[in-house]
Amino acid sequence: MQIDVFLSSITLALMGMITFTYIAHKIPFNFPYELKRYEQYAGALPFFGSLFGIVLGYYLNKASIPNAEIDYKILIIIFAFAVIGFLRDKYRYPKRIIFPAALLFSFIAVYFYFPGLSTLNIVSYSGFIFILLVCLKISSLVYEMPFILISTSAITHLLFMLNSSNYNIILTLIDFALATFSVATIVHTCSGNRILMSNSGIFASGVALSLVSLSESTGNLILFSFFIPAMAILYPIAFISLMIVTSYFGNRLHKTDNEDKHGWRWSLNREKTINFSALIFLCLNFTGLLVSLNAPIFGYVCLLALLFLSMTSFIKTFARKTVSYDFMHDDLEKVDILGVKVDAIHPKDVLDKISEHIAKPNSGFMHILTADSLAIVKAHKDNNFKSKVEAAELIVPDGAGIVWAADFIGTPLPSRVPGVALVGQICEMSKEKNHKIFFIGSKPGVASKAAEILKEKTNANIVGVEHGYFKIDSDEEKIMLQKIKDSKADIVFVAMGVPRQEDFITKLREYASNAVAIGVGGSFDVISGNLPRAPQWMQRFGMEWLFRLCLEPKRIFRMLEIPVFVVYIMRYKLNKD
Repeated sequence: MQIDVFLSSITLALMGMITFTYIAHKIPFNFPYELKRYEQYAGALPFFGSLFGIVLGYYLNKASIPNAEIDYKILIIIFAFAVIGFLRDKYRYPKRIIFPAALLFSFIAVYFYFPGLSTLNIVSYSGFIFILLVCLKISSLVYEMPFILISTSAITHLLFMLNSSNYNIILTLIDFALATFSVATIVHTCSGNRILMSNSGIFASGVALSLVSLSESTGNLILFSFFIPAMAILYPIAFISLMIVTSYFGNRLHKTDNEDKHGWRWSLNREKTINFSALIFLCLNFTGLLVSLNAPIFGYVCLLALLFLSMTSFIKTFARKTVSYDFMHDDLEKVDILGVKVDAIHPKDVLDKISEHIAKPNSGFMHILTADSLAIVKAHKDNNFKSKVEAAELIVPDGAGIVWAADFIGTPLPSRVPGVALVGQICEMSKEKNHKIFFIGSKPGVASKAAEILKEKTNANIVGVEHGYFKIDSDEEKIMLQKIKDSKADIVFVAMGVPRQEDFITKLREYASNAVAIGVGGSFDVISGNLPRAPQWMQRFGMEWLFRLCLEPKRIFRMLEIPVFVVYIMRYKLNKD
């Protein structure tokens, strides 16, 4: 392609994008939801503007590019997908309607655009388009990511086609439109404003990228476009896993004491993180490009230099060696983790607070919540459960995930307070101070076995034991509450799991007005021997959840909340920094 055609295409595409974006700003879309003050919905209009500039440039330079005709079927397909996305944006049609519609339109688009394909090819082509659209939608959880994925893919396409002897000029022009639109949007974002292409823009640009990839005769562009699913699904998993492992072991959070734990301060600056992600994606694409073009060794040397630059960017973005530990906030009493105020406390301090509360006449009810990442996610999603959590007088960090999250956010907790260990420590303390303890929870026979073992080991004063298998708001539940009240127990261990035990403890406030109630989850199963406790090394490294999952595979659906918790923490950190 001649240089004047190249410059003309870029200029007109940029002018078209700016014009159509301005038009989008003047349209009162009247969505049923509010946009942030720095956001402006534009949908697919910026991309259409870029396409319009490309088409105009084609006609202005037609004499310079003979034997090339625009196939308007691709423009019709792009428009159809933009409409599907807009229906989702405007009317909030549910995903169960939009995504099947997108899949159906993928079949129609392939049949319409590639006549004569076999049924197997139609299915595979349609699946490719649909996967690409879904992955771009997933990547939109981070605002800039779809633009990065589209721009780097389009630029790689261009580099490949411009180095190919039989490139398709029309497909190249569409790649110019995609690259211009996405790069210009990223640059505009640096000003602090966002052009929301939302579902309409994602569907339109995604199907354009897909059709360009499928139309190229050698199939190499399909390979480059398949890096989008890798980036949208595999890359975040790898990136987050790397950050978790680096932060957990870098600050030695597995150490049982607090001495010399912290050596790094974590930073997740949004712009630098996005730049790092873009560099990694470029490395992936350029690797495929060098292989497909049989590039000389010099090309691989340049790729290694780019990879080195990427890793340097990661270190500067993520971890900074600390000289002073002032950021640890030793005087901090509570740490905010996704809206839940977790007490910065040692296990010994928990025992002291319990003892002081019981010794004080008419001290009132005390709810101690042993929080793990699942409880935090539940509180973040469920306002009813969150209100019960906020009513707790003490929220202690049970799970290793809580300790990691607090450290990663920048307000480290001094220690974990594991629920199983806490039960034994409280029983040991109660022997000296003759506190009355009540066990309730788990399956019939489990609580009594746990109580028997602890009674023999600590000689604790256990005044009642009941199972937890009764219906919520049933007469049996009321009987259990009354039994606890009649026992005059000072401490009540409630082992029913989240959120059932918090609901029970909330009701217990009306019955045991001066008791200390502690939700201890599956502690009775472990203490009784019904479930073996994780090996010491797994406890130390916060991997009890994995051990428990191996013993009880049915917990997999609960464990799926752990990645959700990590994503919430990452998004919080990203926006905070």
